[in-house]
Amino acid sequence: MIVIDSSISEIKSQFEQLKSLVKNYCMITDFSHSKKRIETWATEILPANFCYIAARPLIKKEIPELVNSNPDMFKGIRYCIMESEKSDKDGIEWFIKFIELLGCKPYFLDIHEHDSYTAGIDILLPIISSTIINSLSKSDSWPEMRKFVTHEFEKQTDLANRDPIDTEINSITSSQPLIHWLDQTIKSLYEIRNSIDQNSDDLLNLLIDAWEVKGKIFAGIDEDIPQHVELPSSSQSIASAMFGAKLASRMTDHGDKNLRKSWEYPR
Repeated sequence: MIVIDSSISEIKSQFEQLKSLVKNYCMITDFSHSKKRIETWATEILPANFCYIAARPLIKKEIPELVNSNPDMFKGIRYCIMESEKSDKDGIEWFIKFIELLGCKPYFLDIHEHDSYTAGIDILLPIISSTIINSLSKSDSWPEMRKFVTHEFEKQTDLANRDPIDTEINSITSSQPLIHWLDQTIKSLYEIRNSIDQNSDDLLNLLIDAWEVKGKIFAGIDEDIPQHVELPSSSQSIASAMFGAKLASRMTDHGDKNLRKSWEYPR
């Protein structure tokens, strides 16, 4: 079995090299984001003795360098497996046994689903980081504004540090799903922009929705949990009379923290 962990720009040429080097039956898989494109190359280039397994581990912890890797990074994670024109039943069954030995959980899905989800979760983010930097740095006031850059700016735009060529290639090879998620992002930005312009309560709700969704993800919660409904406290009622209901909920304690889930924001 051959496992390729290379930039997507290198995989096609690696297939070309491998097809003449390996004569016996061989399974081959990779860690790339765009599975449909790699499957197409595998079908076009690799001879009949190759079984291409369209699969990718969803590794949770950052592995900056090869020396930082360890066997525990696979324990308990999902390993995506997709049906491929270049795979066979025996190869897939063997591969499932292999990843289970690593401690992974097989996660079966359609190859187009994988590429769409990956475009939104992985490929979109460095595009957004780069867009933030470009939109600010092209302002006439940027020479002065850049003096205000702190660790927060560095943290929020960190993904713009990825190799631009890799980001470009990932974007092109997953162009249609990426365009969909870019359109959704633009729509969401306009929602926030309009709620700010109209001084609407929708702004806080949009921000809380995002805060809670992220909280659920890292709390390991897959399903929505019904939220309890509470009557306003006396402190909230007094604050409402003094400042108005809109600000009262920001200025008072929102119930017992022990009754809230870790991902719930005090509304």
